[in-house]
Amino acid sequence: MKKNFLTFEYRVLLTFTLLLAVGLSAINLVALLFFKYHIESQIYKEARLYAELYKHNPNVKLPSYIKLFDRLPDGDRYEIIGFTNGRYLSLDREYKEKKIREFALILLLWDGVLILSIMLLLYFTIVKYIKKEEYLKKYLHILMLTITHKLGNFLSVQRVNIDLIKAKCNIKAVERLEKAYILIEKDFKFTINTLKNLENTEKEIKLVNLKDVIGNILSIFSENLQGKKVYADLKDIRIKADPKDVENAFFNLIENAVKFSRKNIHIKMCRRGKTAVVIIKNDVGNSDSGAGVGIEIARFLLS
Repeated sequence: MKKNFLTFEYRVLLTFTLLLAVGLSAINLVALLFFKYHIESQIYKEARLYAELYKHNPNVKLPSYIKLFDRLPDGDRYEIIGFTNGRYLSLDREYKEKKIREFALILLLWDGVLILSIMLLLYFTIVKYIKKEEYLKKYLHILMLTITHKLGNFLSVQRVNIDLIKAKCNIKAVERLEKAYILIEKDFKFTINTLKNLENTEKEIKLVNLKDVIGNILSIFSENLQGKKVYADLKDIRIKADPKDVENAFFNLIENAVKFSRKNIHIKMCRRGKTAVVIIKNDVGNSDSGAGVGIEIARFLLS
């Protein structure tokens, strides 16, 4: 299989540039032919007028493109436009060609500026929308992972509870079912809010206080934290990020800590230079190990 050396955006850019160059070339050819016809008409008209003036006034100052010769000039550079007062009045053809070349150069320069400007504008527009599309695809992928991850955890918990109820109906099993239900309800509220904001793929970068974010999420899990100890060393640390991404990322991390901890959860915050560091750790209970999707979701949202 041959490797494709041109990405989609470069193929679109190259195709559009070629079409633009061909279109401008056709327009420039028409403009150049029209200018040539116009400049030739003007020069010949002026030359005939100067020939009449010279005929009646030999002292008249002639323009640089009209030359006087005592005999016929050699070569094709000069064109005879009259014979007056014993001298040949000749038109310098290089003057006409110089004017045409100057006009063509101006057209070429303007075309180059126009093509370059449009190429840059088109390139940045294409790149922006491609990045937006890629981000949307990744976001959808992460959302699907989130939903399946949460449903899988919920079903695994219910399977254990069903076994307990079958073995012996007791209050602990009922309490576990209630906690699992509350947890999945909170998860789905977060997921629904994320889905509502899915169309807005542009990140809204603000100063976010991590202390407030983590404190709010801990309050959400207050019921699930009953019987557990949370050692939270929270400080006012502000970072520039999308508030929704930060909230979703730490929700997943803290959710895992709550779900898989036995009794103790530790949260510590600090700064290492310009980097904000948040450490979340917990002891391990009897729950089955997860699939690591929560970490992947947090890494994606904070990248």
